[in-house]
Amino acid sequence: MKLRYRIVARTLAGTALLLGALLPGSAQAFIVDGFWSGMSPRQLVATAAAHGLVAQPGAAGQWFIGTTISSPLQPRLLGEFSFCGNYLVSYTRNIHSDADYANTLAAIFATYGPPRKMNFTGDMATGSAAGAFRASGVTEWRQGGDRVLMESDFDWRLYRGELRREQPASVRYETRSPCSSLVF
Repeated sequence: MKLRYRIVARTLAGTALLLGALLPGSAQAFIVDGFWSGMSPRQLVATAAAHGLVAQPGAAGQWFIGTTISSPLQPRLLGEFSFCGNYLVSYTRNIHSDADYANTLAAIFATYGPPRKMNFTGDMATGSAAGAFRASGVTEWRQGGDRVLMESDFDWRLYRGELRREQPASVRYETRSPCSSLVF
């Protein structure tokens, strides 16, 4: 019985050391949208299924979550996930609406505080009779071993007196790991 206890204790200690090396500071690991750094592919599949979604591995080693539609329409991709071994180290998703954008920003500010970097470029199209504003940018937050990147593009145009706009954006949550090239 003592031998069995020692083997279990060593295995648990080894797992704890590995997780400590992979995920510096569990209090700093990301937890967002029901996903967390360090979760296994099996936990990802179970979390997706609990929300009526499907999780599948991709060709380049990433995992994807999306909907399945029983029609000729393409399934809707909702998130991309990267693992280091069996531990989730990054999660990327698109931001689908103004309300989602505002809620995502509020959650990021509440967790990570003010951004560390903001890089934006843009221009006004003066030659256009209707007028247009285009901009793109990346905002970065960091805390401990985590980094959050929000990429945004803005294309606002006046068309016959009506404002038409597109604002595609995405957010990526990453945790430093032996598999990534993140430098903090």
